[in-house]
Amino acid sequence: MTRRIQPVRGFTLVELVVVITIAAIVAVFMVFFLGTPVDAYFAQSSRAGLVDSADRILRSLSADVPMALPNSLRQSGGGGVLALELLATTGVARYYGTGDKSYLPPAQEALEELSIGQPDTDFYTLELFGAANGSYLAIDNQGLPGAYAFGGVMTPLPPQFTITAVGATVEDHVHFAGAGFNFTNASPTNSVFLVSGPVSYLCDTNAQTVQRYTGYAISAAQPATDAQLMAAGATRSLVAQSVAACTVTIVPAPVSALYGQLAIVEVTLTSNGETLQMFDEIATESVP
Repeated sequence: MTRRIQPVRGFTLVELVVVITIAAIVAVFMVFFLGTPVDAYFAQSSRAGLVDSADRILRSLSADVPMALPNSLRQSGGGGVLALELLATTGVARYYGTGDKSYLPPAQEALEELSIGQPDTDFYTLELFGAANGSYLAIDNQGLPGAYAFGGVMTPLPPQFTITAVGATVEDHVHFAGAGFNFTNASPTNSVFLVSGPVSYLCDTNAQTVQRYTGYAISAAQPATDAQLMAAGATRSLVAQSVAACTVTIVPAPVSALYGQLAIVEVTLTSNGETLQMFDEIATESVP
C-alpha cells in the first residue's frame, strides 16, 4: 500500500505583506493611544519634582530669614551665582539699661544694668533668652557691615560670656570674662540678640542648584562662592536642583525701625520642558 505525501504549504509573499501591514497599523494605534498617557506621566513627574524643589527652598528660607539678626541680610552675585547671607539668632531678650534698676542697692544695680559705651562685665535681662547655645551677643545692629565687622556691635569669638538663669526672678544673668565688653550703642528697644553664626544660600544657575552653608567664620566681606565658603570652614547641604534663575531683592527697614528687612525672592525652576516660577516675600521678625 502506497502512502501519498501531502506537500507542506507556507505563507505567500502577499500574506506576509498583509500581516506586516496589519502589525504596523496596530503598533501605530498603540503608540497613539499609549503615548499621551506616558508623556503625561513624565510631565507630571517633572512638575512634581519642581514643586518639591520650590517647597524646599521656601521652607528653608522661611525658617532662616524671620529669625535672622535685624539688618544682617546681605547679597552679592556674579558669574551665574547669587549669594544671600544672614546671621542666625537663637534667642532675644531685653536688657536693663541705666536707671532701670535704680531701686536696688548701688552694687546690685551696677551688676544688673548694662552700661553702654564702656566695658561692662555683667548685666541682667528682663526675660530669658530661651536658649544658651549661641556664640555671639549683638546689640543695635543698624546696618552693614555692622555685626559682620564686630566692633562694638557684636562680641567676637571665642565666646567671652556665660548666660545663667536667675531662677528666683526668671531673668538671665550675662557675665563677661576679663575686662568685659563694650557695646558702643544702645538698642532703641533694649534688645540683645544671641547669635549662633552666619548662614548663606548660593543659587548657582551654572550647576542649577541652591545650596545652604553653615558653620563658617564671619567675615566683613561677604563670601560669594562655594570655594570661599568652604575655605571659611562651611558645611553645605543641597536644598534644590533644576534651578534656572534666581533674583533676591532686599528691602531695608524704614527709618522708623518699625519693620525688619524684607527679602523678595524669585526662583525659576525647569525640568524636561516644564517650568515653575516661585515668588515669596519674607521679613525678619525682630527690630534692633
